[in-house]
Amino acid sequence: MVRNVIIAVLAVATAVLAYEYGQATKALDQQSQLVIETREKAEKELQSLRDKLAAEERARQVAEKDAKAVSAKLAEEQTARDAAEQSAKAANERLTQVQNALTNAEQAVRDAQESLNKALKERDQALEALAKERGRTSGQQKPAG
Repeated sequence: MVRNVIIAVLAVATAVLAYEYGQATKALDQQSQLVIETREKAEKELQSLRDKLAAEERARQVAEKDAKAVSAKLAEEQTARDAAEQSAKAANERLTQVQNALTNAEQAVRDAQESLNKALKERDQALEALAKERGRTSGQQKPAG
């Protein structure tokens, strides 16, 4: 009878151990599944982050390329602006020269006009003097004649 009790106790103990083993296996399987799901999720998130990082790198490279293009364009514009400023400066200097030449020409015209007026006055005086002289000479010739 003791033997039967021992067998029954061992059977119950075996059943309990089998049940516990089943429960432990089930819990282990759940934990394994959870680890697998977590790992897959982490891999997806990691891949997403890698994709975002790659996209940001491409965007950075495009931005750098655009910045270089803008910088080059600004340099071209600055060069053109400098050339335009030089041209404007040269044009202003030339305008000043032309204005000075015009002022000198106007002065020369005034001087020439004064000289012409003086010459005309002297001519008129000379003509008057000549006319007077002729008048005197013709007045002197008439009594002689």
